[in-house]
Amino acid sequence: MKKLISEKFHIIILILTLGLIIFWLISANLGINDILKNPKYTIGGAISDWHYKNNNGVGIDYKYHVNGHTYSKTANVSYQKGDQFLIIFDSIKPDNSAILDIYSIENYLIDLKIPEKGWKYQDVPFNIDSNTIKKYVQDWNAEPFEYIQK
Repeated sequence: MKKLISEKFHIIILILTLGLIIFWLISANLGINDILKNPKYTIGGAISDWHYKNNNGVGIDYKYHVNGHTYSKTANVSYQKGDQFLIIFDSIKPDNSAILDIYSIENYLIDLKIPEKGWKYQDVPFNIDSNTIKKYVQDWNAEPFEYIQK
């Protein structure tokens, strides 16, 4: 048995790696579906400039508030510390979220009163498009300029 395992070790590692990748893709897709099934919106803010890998990953660190809780994440987007952006999150599991960097937060929107539970789609105080958001969130390798509304 030991000899069989040692002879097939590279094949076992390959199968386990492929299994892990498939599991990761399926679980990520389920999270995206949950966001789109129960969406709410809020404003998030960058709390760091872009950085190379740290404990959380590559990109910027950002935070947003929902129901009295502060959620912190890292995303590989180009923002500077202090910038604000629209966040879509799952209203049932608010930790499940995505940055919608296809919508910029203009200066006149910075002082908005953000509801503690976030906005429903129809309550967001500026124009957003649900079909564009759905396509953008599902396209994990999206470039924002491809989706920005004219």
